[in-house]
Amino acid sequence: MIEENKIIVKYIKENYADPINNNSKFAKECNIDEKTVRQIRSDNEYKIGLSTIIKICKGNGITLAEFFSNVGI
Repeated sequence: MIEENKIIVKYIKENYADPINNNSKFAKECNIDEKTVRQIRSDNEYKIGLSTIIKICKGNGITLAEFFSNVGI
């Protein structure tokens, strides 16, 4: 489960957070705390919660099923 978490966080970082390149903007678009964005970007051990994943999906206009399909797990 730890490995899957790392894959999810890395996917979010590379595909959603990094392209925006602005913690405040990404946080606002996804209705999450800016501290969470900083953790996604810099903490390799960050354990992301399902509620955060759902918010990121909603902020990017995709379903949870689409997200996990894209991640490949």
